Amino acid sequence: MNDHQIEQIIAAVLQELKSPKIAVPQPILSEVGAPLPSSAGEQIPVEPSARHVHLTRAALERLFGKGVTLTQKRALSQPGEFLSEQRVNLVTAKGVLENVAVLGPVRGAVQAELSRTDCHALGIHAPIRLSGDLRGGADVLLVGPAGIYEATGAAIVAQAHIHMTPDDAVRFGVQNGQALAVRTQTARPVTFEQVIVRVNPNFSLAMHIDFDEANACALEPGSVAIIHPVGAVISDSKPLIEATLAHKIITEAIAKDLVKTHRKSITLRRETILTPSARDVFSDARVTIELI
Repeated sequence: MNDHQIEQIIAAVLQELKSPKIAVPQPILSEVGAPLPSSAGEQIPVEPSARHVHLTRAALERLFGKGVTLTQKRALSQPGEFLSEQRVNLVTAKGVLENVAVLGPVRGAVQAELSRTDCHALGIHAPIRLSGDLRGGADVLLVGPAGIYEATGAAIVAQAHIHMTPDDAVRFGVQNGQALAVRTQTARPVTFEQVIVRVNPNFSLAMHIDFDEANACALEPGSVAIIHPVGAVISDSKPLIEATLAHKIITEAIAKDLVKTHRKSITLRRETILTPSARDVFSDARVTIELI
């Protein structure tokens, strides 16, 4: 993209910003990754992550001026990360997103984390990637009060993931990079598959999803999710789980997990063994057991 093309895009965007605005539906939640209480037992706190950018030192100074540093507005749930006072506009030839949050501290690469809805608004196709993986990233322009930064290959749609400490990983029986099926405990429960585990001693336990995903599951502050038992086959069309654990035994702990998600009916294979305490859990919860 040459200087003349950039000037044309900026001129067109500025003209568009002067035009009357069309009201669009706002997300259910309005902040980036607000801290939530620590998880209890098998539950994992779920945080919505609104559109935001990460900047390098060079990009920060290009956009806001020489010698500028990010000003912390509010700490985020992950230790050391924060929402800054600075904001930028994201611009393409087909659209603009105004007042996009800048998260700190500065990083080694410029990155814009967007939802699919954001990408449609900008007219770009960004790949679903974990933060830091910019392979095939889309191009956007970042516009700040002091200048413009051409962020080539910087835009991605962040893949749903769970931050864990090594102790958390041991407790949940998972490892770094593992893909999980996780179900939200919300008014509109949704099972997210391919949720990637990210393990680091500096992390704090939390599952991060974007605003499209947050709205889909009717996420509210304080919402949690649970990891499904290993080997469970999940059906969202019917209120049941078919337990196919290798040892074919449903214990009290497993029964409690199943009851949390499917409150009416649970389908089990005929050869599955139920412990007496597991039967009590199902009975107390008034859950019907169907055998196949």
